[in-house]
Order: sequence, then structure tokens, then C-alpha cells
Amino acid sequence: MTARLPSLALGALLAAGAHAGEFVHKDWASACDNTRHCEAVGYQDMAQSEPVTLWLARDGGANAPVVGKLMAYAEDADDQASLSIRAGEVLIQGIRRDITAAQMARLLPALKKADVAQVSDGRHTWTLSLAGLHAVLLKMDDAQARVGTLTALVRTGRQPASAVPAALPAPPLRAAPLPPQRDSDKALLPAILGVLKDADCEDIASEGAYGSIHRISDSQLLVVRQCSLGAYQGAYGVWRVNDKPPYASVRLMLPDVDGKPEDSAVEANFEDGVLSSYAKGRGLGDCGSFNSWLWTADGFKLLESSNGPLCRGMPGGGFMLRQWLARQIN
Repeated sequence: MTARLPSLALGALLAAGAHAGEFVHKDWASACDNTRHCEAVGYQDMAQSEPVTLWLARDGGANAPVVGKLMAYAEDADDQASLSIRAGEVLIQGIRRDITAAQMARLLPALKKADVAQVSDGRHTWTLSLAGLHAVLLKMDDAQARVGTLTALVRTGRQPASAVPAALPAPPLRAAPLPPQRDSDKALLPAILGVLKDADCEDIASEGAYGSIHRISDSQLLVVRQCSLGAYQGAYGVWRVNDKPPYASVRLMLPDVDGKPEDSAVEANFEDGVLSSYAKGRGLGDCGSFNSWLWTADGFKLLESSNGPLCRGMPGGGFMLRQWLARQIN
């Protein structure tokens, strides 16, 4: 006889499996975050030069719908023009980026039966590859424990929708109160930058200050300093320092989606208690990643994380896939 897990243990396993990470198969990619929210994105195949992308998303829970967005790009295309998409015999018209629930109800079954979909704005035609779609939808089903249920996108079964676990709440993060900024703090930056010596932070020569300073308490400051510089973006380290010599600097770590500490953020910006980072990947379209951390009484905590593993030349990097989400409380 199979032993039954206690409800608390089962809940812990479901929570641990909610963050399914990133998965790429052929022309599609997917990711699921810590709340059981899953996203997938597909593009044209490598032989096509005109970029087109379809983004699909679904929350956890029995009755969560599939939502979608459609984008296509050509140099002379009208950004305001509506799009149509044909998969097999099914034609959906009048799409202005967001796909309605009624449109999705017709489109998704057709996509699962086709190899490609044709997208048009009336003047241009794009070919969306569907190679890899089944694999990423199955990953989404698996992460949301839908496989074998009536709600599964790929491997449906007889289990009722009630067998699907609910979405998980985004963990709350309490922001640390920040004092008013002082005009005199900026004058401290050159001296503080001069004492921030770290083996993992290069001493970059530049004109003027290459960092920013922010007051986080009556006696301490946060300093964001450039540590390395690439072709078109830089990596920044973050320190907590005293506002009086010798400053007693401490390098701060930034947790990633797996809880591992990172020591820098790309193109970092600190505003209203949130440190944000946007990194461009090398390659056509500049696939990117976005992270933000909230300043709390226990240091920086991950607030949101998204990544674009595929972009296939789509300007701006196409759609990123969310991998982590927390909820800020004050």
C-alpha cells in the first residue's frame, strides 16, 4: 500500500516544484515562477528573417484561462495595424497585441494541430513556427500539476479541475523605511569611491563620478558603483557604508531566483527602495533579463525576475518570461 504524505509535507513539495525554471525547445521557450504562473513564447524559425512572436501565459489554479499577446515586426510596418493569424483552417482577425478570451478559445486548439501559423497585417506576412509548442505547454502543465486533468493543455485526462492546486501567493517583502535624502551626501561620493577596494570590482578610470549614493539611515548610505564596462553596458556593485570616515564599507549581495548570491547588477538603478537591473544579451535583437530587489531590514531581497531566452531579432528583445515575483508591502 502506498503511504500518503501528510498535508503539510505535500504542500511543501508542491511549493518547491512551483518554480520550474526555464525550458527551451526548438523555437519555443517557457518558464514558471514561484506562484505557479507560467509563460511561454515562440518565434519564427532560424531560416526566417522577419521577426514574429506569440506569448502565452496561465496562472495556477483550476479555472485559470490562457492569455496571449501577438507581435510582428517589419521596418515599414504600421505599428497601429491589427494582425491576423491563421493556423490550419482557423483564422483569427483583429488582434491588437492582446488576444481576447474568445479568440484564444478558437486559436489554441488550432495551434496544437499545426506546424506553423501565418501572421499578417494586410501588407506583410510572417511565419510563426510551432515547433516546440507541445513541449513547452507540457512543461507548463507539469509545473501546475495539470497533467491528467480536464484542464491540461496537452495531456488531458479524467481527473476533475478541482484536482489542480491553487496558485501560490507571491511572498510579501516589507520595505525598509528610507530617510529623506540630504543634499550634502553627494559631496561624499568621490571620497567613498576612493576607498571602495574590491578584488571583484575593477578600478575603472572615467571622467567624474561613476556611481550614485543614497541615504538609507541617519548614519549609513548605499553606494552603487560601476565595476566593469562592456561594449554597451556595465556591471555595478552595491555597498553599505557609514557616512563618516573611514566609512566601513560592506559589499552587499543580491539573491537570484535560486537564492544564490550575486555580487553585481547590470545597468543598476536604485530608486524608491528598489534596485533594478536590465542586462542585454549579445546577439540579434538583444535578448535581455530584468531583475529588481527591494531594500529591506535584512538587506536586498529579490522582488521580480524575468528573462528572455529567445528573441530571434525582435526589437527590444521580444517577450521576457517571468521566473520570480514577490509582493512589496510597506
